[in-house]
Amino acid sequence: MKPYFECLDKLNKPYEAFLFDAQTSEMFPILPHWHYFVEILYMVEGKAYVEAGEENYVLEPGDLIVFYPQMAHAIYSTGQLPIRYYVLKFDPAHLNISGSALPSISSLIAMTAVEQKLSVYFSKEKFNQEKMKQLIQGSVKALEEKQFGYDIIMHSNYCLLMAEILRIWKQEGFQIKKRKKETVLSEKFTEVSEYISQHYQEDLSVAELAEKFHMSYSYFAAIFKEYYGQTCKEMILTIRLQKAEDLLQFTDFDLTYISQETGFCDCSHFIKAFKQKYGVTPRKYRMKEKSFDFVSRK
Repeated sequence: MKPYFECLDKLNKPYEAFLFDAQTSEMFPILPHWHYFVEILYMVEGKAYVEAGEENYVLEPGDLIVFYPQMAHAIYSTGQLPIRYYVLKFDPAHLNISGSALPSISSLIAMTAVEQKLSVYFSKEKFNQEKMKQLIQGSVKALEEKQFGYDIIMHSNYCLLMAEILRIWKQEGFQIKKRKKETVLSEKFTEVSEYISQHYQEDLSVAELAEKFHMSYSYFAAIFKEYYGQTCKEMILTIRLQKAEDLLQFTDFDLTYISQETGFCDCSHFIKAFKQKYGVTPRKYRMKEKSFDFVSRK
């Protein structure tokens, strides 16, 4: 079966973390597909047959596997249920740390992806089980509860998780080498994504971004859509709405202030865009979240 493309829109936040139960999901088995974000599976219960690129694996409780961007993968039952595993997803650009002497995390991931000798499968004997479980379960809990500062916890946990995985790859012979052409292109669009995340409050235009990253408008727009599965304009809007969502939930700022802080041209444009994506106005969304938070704390 030809793998289908899972659009980046499925990644609703820079980070996702949840427990997947094959018995209660209508999506299982997971048919062959690929996407432009990184996905990590950590097996909790049962056995799963996993296809990753050209390789096949059987995951048992405690095992972990990494799916690179653009790697076709699929997950099936080995014959018996239950099958339960944690799923972590993230855009590599959000893990980059400025000031490090080493290449960015997204660059390191891109480099390891072209190293054929490195395995994406990690048996439970390869890493500290307790530490890995704490990072994964802590990420799932932080995203479920979504308390103030959850995004800081998510970023920290994901960086520590990837650091552990990169250390294992280093022990298996991974070396930082001169970048290959495909790695350079990946890094270039990672830089674009990172720039948008840092400057979403500003009046960003696709033409100006193309010029900044030394590409023609038509080439930039076409490759961006091919790389991320959405247009550059759509990504800018998605990031702005994500930031607005957190401001609505964790602050009492009025809508005019939030629209200005998140880069919308005016409040009415912000309200219209928010309602189109979330199905409710920002005011109703805030009331719903405040009500939910009050009930959950009782």
